[in-house]
Amino acid sequence: MALMLDLKRTAVLAMDLQNDIVNATPGIGEKKVLANIRQVLDRARQQQVAVVHITVSFRGDYRDAPGASPLFQMVRQNGMLRAGTAGAEIHADVRPQEGEPVLNKTCVDPFLTTNLDQLLHNLDANTLVLMGLWTNFVVEATARHASDLGYRVIVVRECCASNSDENHTFALTQILPMVATVAVLDEVLPALA
Repeated sequence: MALMLDLKRTAVLAMDLQNDIVNATPGIGEKKVLANIRQVLDRARQQQVAVVHITVSFRGDYRDAPGASPLFQMVRQNGMLRAGTAGAEIHADVRPQEGEPVLNKTCVDPFLTTNLDQLLHNLDANTLVLMGLWTNFVVEATARHASDLGYRVIVVRECCASNSDENHTFALTQILPMVATVAVLDEVLPALA
């Protein structure tokens, strides 16, 4: 059965596609993840579907990062994702267009430290198409939270990658199908037409 979307009530979320994270994602170039994301963004823009960008960045002293989190301790130790640096910028291949909202978070889940839910309500969105880095972090956290809030959630398989193939595959096959529809690019692009 073909994937069906009500384009007026759909929002596409492009998450954590920043230079530091892209550079820390193994095999991202060979998998053409950014090119795939770009296809979805282009199609959504052509059809005037809402596009929302999510980033993660911190003050220079990292006081706004979760202090006890091993993930963010690693970020701090490596000097990654400092607000205003090139590493925290959204990758040039998937940069926002004028007027597209960019919400910055200071944790994994964008519903926690941004006004994402309010923005989605203002857009009258009830369906979210998720893409991003990393599958088992921001994509999974967003899918879980959105599902709990009552959104229909679609994860685009070829538009996600993670810090390892094992983590990516486990999230896509074992976790995400419980809270979302995991769709392939060839299903999503026609649904956005």
